[in-house]
Amino acid sequence: MQQARLFEIIYLLMERSPRTTGELARRLEVSARTVRRDVDALSSTGVPVYMTRGKGGGVHLMDGYVLNKSLISDQEQDDILAALSALETTGAVDSRTTSERIARLFQRESTDWLDIDFSFWGAPPEYKQAFETIRRAICTRSLLSFGYYDASGNQTERIVEAARLVFKESNWYLQAFCLKRNDWRVFKLFRIDWRTMEVLDQRFEPRMPPEAFGQSGLSGATRLVLLFEQSSEHRVREEFAPDAITQREDGRFLVTLESRLDKRTRFYLLSYGAGLEVLEPEELRQWLCAQAQEIAKTYRPK
Repeated sequence: MQQARLFEIIYLLMERSPRTTGELARRLEVSARTVRRDVDALSSTGVPVYMTRGKGGGVHLMDGYVLNKSLISDQEQDDILAALSALETTGAVDSRTTSERIARLFQRESTDWLDIDFSFWGAPPEYKQAFETIRRAICTRSLLSFGYYDASGNQTERIVEAARLVFKESNWYLQAFCLKRNDWRVFKLFRIDWRTMEVLDQRFEPRMPPEAFGQSGLSGATRLVLLFEQSSEHRVREEFAPDAITQREDGRFLVTLESRLDKRTRFYLLSYGAGLEVLEPEELRQWLCAQAQEIAKTYRPK
C-alpha cells in the first residue's frame, strides 16, 4: 500500500509542484503526518523531493526529475510503454491512465501504436464487455457464471473458475474449471451468452490448469492425409503450415497433419468440395461420401 502511495506522490508532484501536505493527504486519503513520512521515505531512496514551510511552501520535486536511467534504459522505457499500449487495447489494463502516468515518469510520449478488436463484425457492445468481465474474474479469482450453448443449440448454466483466455484458429476460448462437470473445460466465447455473464462474490483458490490448451478440450488428435486439387492451392497455402504441404509432380497438394476430428473439422473439409480427396482416415472418407450423396439428392432435377 505504501509503495502505491509513493508512486502516486511522485506522479502528482510531476504534474504540479509544489503541493501542500493537506492537498496530498486529501488526494491519498491519509493523514498529513503519513504524507510527511512518505516524503521522508522517498527522499531516503534518492528521489529529489523536499518540504518547505511558509507561503508558497509545501512538498516540492526537483525540476526535470525523471526515473533513474541507469535502472531503465531508453529502449526498455519504450518497450514498457509499447507493452502497456498493447495491453490497453486488449482490455487487460482498465484505461490509458497507467501508461500516461508511466510516460510522465519517463518524460516520454506514450504512443498509441496498436488497435485490437476481439469482437466479430456487427457485434453489440455487450460482446466486447465480455472480455473485461472475464479478465476481472481471472484477476480477482472470483467465480464466473454464464449460460453456454453447445453445438446443438442447447443451453446450460455454468459456474466456473476462470483460468485464461486463449486465441486459437481465429476463435477465442475461455479455459476454466467447470464446477458443473468437476473438470477442466474449454468454452468457445461465441457460444457464451454474454448477457447472462456475471462475476460472483465467491472467491476460489487457483488450480493448476493443464499445461497445453490442446490437453483441455481439444485433445484426441487424428492423423489426416489430404490430397487437394491444384485449383485449391491458394486456400491450401493460406490455411495449412508450410511444412505440412508437399506438391506432387501432377500439381496436386498432399497435406499431412494431426487434428481433432470433430464436427467443425469435418464440415471445414467438406467446404473444399470436389477439390479435396481424403486419403486417411477411412472413417472420414465414408462420412464425406455420405454427405456428398445427401447433397446430390437435394439438387436432383424435379
